[in-house]
Amino acid sequence: MKISIVIATFNSGKTLTQTLDSIRYQTYKDLEVIVIDGKSTDNTLHIIEEYSDIVSKFISEKDSGIYNAFNKGISLATGEYICFIGSDDCYCNYNVFRIVADELSSNKEMYSFPIIIVNNQLLCDNYCPNRYTKKEVLLGSMIPHQGLITRTDVMRKYRFNEDNKIISDYEFLVRYLIDGGEVYFSDVPIVYFSDGGISDCGIGSKNWVDMLSERILMLHRLGLEKYTLAQIKTSFPFENMNKLSYHLRCIRRIIRRSLGISDEYKRYLRFWKRHRCNLKICRWCNRKGIH
Repeated sequence: MKISIVIATFNSGKTLTQTLDSIRYQTYKDLEVIVIDGKSTDNTLHIIEEYSDIVSKFISEKDSGIYNAFNKGISLATGEYICFIGSDDCYCNYNVFRIVADELSSNKEMYSFPIIIVNNQLLCDNYCPNRYTKKEVLLGSMIPHQGLITRTDVMRKYRFNEDNKIISDYEFLVRYLIDGGEVYFSDVPIVYFSDGGISDCGIGSKNWVDMLSERILMLHRLGLEKYTLAQIKTSFPFENMNKLSYHLRCIRRIIRRSLGISDEYKRYLRFWKRHRCNLKICRWCNRKGIH
């Protein structure tokens, strides 16, 4: 069973080697690696050439964004299943796709695998199970596309809406679910996801505003207006603003920032563990690898 892996790149020279290296040594070999580059000007193309033994298809041309690149990859894919990984992410170990192939043997349309989020500053990670019901997704929860593996014909049917800057992976999932699609969940983590990027939307940031705007427009377009208020409440905690505890948290956040103490440290102390892996190349472990 062939699995297509689509990677969108643009000036990804600092991280792409780790991504491709985590694919090169996979014990499962029936993989098709498709790299869609947005006309990089750094050493990205040189790295892709170094991994020409595993890169099956490659395009370098200007595009309109990551979802445009993903759609190009969908058009080129010949695998029965398809998945997407960021050029600053990587697979967790070299047996990931052997395990994935066993799961795919049940021949369902879409599978959700856990991911492990890695904080680039603290060099620690957090397990994300990626298990949400249809109702939870419609209320605003998102299954990251890095953990999804989908039948290629399903991806060709829905694709990504290139009019969105941030939420096209979310819209794809919503459209699939409201059409009666189902997601099969696994407990095996497959991707180390690099924390940050355009979908990292802190409350009040421009990305947050764009994301919320795109979600409201999407709900209207799909006839799902009844979920609008719930998504707004999820994105902005109106009901907490009159509570003393809410204001105390805001004050503590201001104090931490004034002292140069990132909110990430709080997350680290509560949920995160120091990153450790066995990959040959890992920038979080400061391991450059020997080939």
